[in-house]
Amino acid sequence: MFIDVYGLLNSGKLGYYGMNDEDFFSLPKLQQIIPLSSPDTLLLDAAIFQASNEARRKNGVPIFTYDFSLYLSSSNHARSMIVNNFYNHKNPYSAFERTADKRIELITKRFMRTAENIGQYQTLVTKQFFGVRWDSQQRRYQFIDLEDNIICQPFTYADYAHHCVRQWMESTPHRENLLNKNYTYLGCAARLSAAPYQERRAPYGRLVQNFGGEK
Repeated sequence: MFIDVYGLLNSGKLGYYGMNDEDFFSLPKLQQIIPLSSPDTLLLDAAIFQASNEARRKNGVPIFTYDFSLYLSSSNHARSMIVNNFYNHKNPYSAFERTADKRIELITKRFMRTAENIGQYQTLVTKQFFGVRWDSQQRRYQFIDLEDNIICQPFTYADYAHHCVRQWMESTPHRENLLNKNYTYLGCAARLSAAPYQERRAPYGRLVQNFGGEK
């Protein structure tokens, strides 16, 4: 089982998860463009968590409490989907981690109810239609805004987090999990495509939210 030691050492109450969403998104580093080959994973994971709490707050629902066990289960599954190149709630490569319930129970058994959202969203800001070309000098694909003939750039950390949570909020089952008052704990993780710009498809992230309720 993969354990994110960096997250373990740095994601406590005194860090990003101890802030409210408004203070968190006012941090200057959230406005930085994500370097897709070497993202700040801890910052990105926290941004997804804080954007989730922002959605709860704006809909009059009590915010989530960060839970490290749920963070581990979500980060393990997000990483597995990237490393093993699959996108599904079910992990076909590990019987012990086949379902969200099993993944969470491997780490903790204290939750009476659990749920999971997953998502796959590209990390470049593009219009609906865009072009692709091979850059022989840099030996990578470029993704082109065909209207303005400019190269598409990655999201900032803040914009990507808000973009992903908006996608979930526009999907009925994902929205129900996000706004369900019975889920009071949350762990979130986003892992990005392993070889950005080396495929004709735009770079993407695979994301996981694990929810927990004690009652």
